Amino acid sequence: MPLRDEYTLHQSDLSAFLFAPLWEEKNGTPLSVLSALARLDIDPWAEAARLAVLPKDVAASALAIILRRLPMEQSAMPDTGAAAERAVTLLPAGGSETTVEGTVAPRRGRPTLGQWVAAVTALALSAWILTALLS
Repeated sequence: MPLRDEYTLHQSDLSAFLFAPLWEEKNGTPLSVLSALARLDIDPWAEAARLAVLPKDVAASALAIILRRLPMEQSAMPDTGAAAERAVTLLPAGGSETTVEGTVAPRRGRPTLGQWVAAVTALALSAWILTALLS
């Protein structure tokens, strides 16, 4: 039986952003974007996909606001704005293959070899049928 999505490691173009360290916690361990979002009960992949479609400055502001919600002593509060700005540079330009629902969308861009073969075959079949009808 396959694991449910919430128990699998997502491999996506959002991984660099999600696993990026934001700052070091009191105990010396780095806090990742993924951990910060999870602590706030925010789906990390869905939030990262949402941020990826925004302009970088808007995404950084939105992430900084989210990070300020983390429970911390006021004196220990790191510079959330700077951390967010560093992190959003790792978001994929122009959005992500991962949708806000957490599923991976089909890759946009150049057609695959299979798509080319299917298109050429359909074109050849259409031409053959057209010539048969016109004869």
